[in-house]
Amino acid sequence: MTTPTTRRPVPARPTSSASARKTFAIVTGIAVLFIFVQSITAGTFIEDGLPESAKNTWTDVHGFIAYPVMVFSLLAAIVAFRGLRGSGAVPLMAGLLFVATVVQWLSGHAISTLGMDWVTPFHVALAFVVYGIAIWLSIASARLRREAV
Repeated sequence: MTTPTTRRPVPARPTSSASARKTFAIVTGIAVLFIFVQSITAGTFIEDGLPESAKNTWTDVHGFIAYPVMVFSLLAAIVAFRGLRGSGAVPLMAGLLFVATVVQWLSGHAISTLGMDWVTPFHVALAFVVYGIAIWLSIASARLRREAV
């Protein structure tokens, strides 16, 4: 014999909350800003005609900016994996951005610290990949925010 039970329906948990979308937009935007600054400092210190001390300074600035790029890319990936499940490829691409920025930093470290100049073409090509992923995530972030309204 079965006994009737009264169950309250459990509301479906939204795949992404408004706060997760907003946080993702903020950290992605900051990451994109630092990536843009990275590209400016890269173009500045490799120009001919600069004194060696200026090239070294710009190389140091370029290397220092890599840290906030990685930190904000990591934060974007964490927010995407925790709060934006069901948002298509966004979590995967955010994770890929973080991995790409770490590999980018490692290749830059190989060039500047270890003197492995043969890595430079890969470092530059990877910079374009990082830029592309960052732009894709920025557009996806705007789309997510627009869909929330």
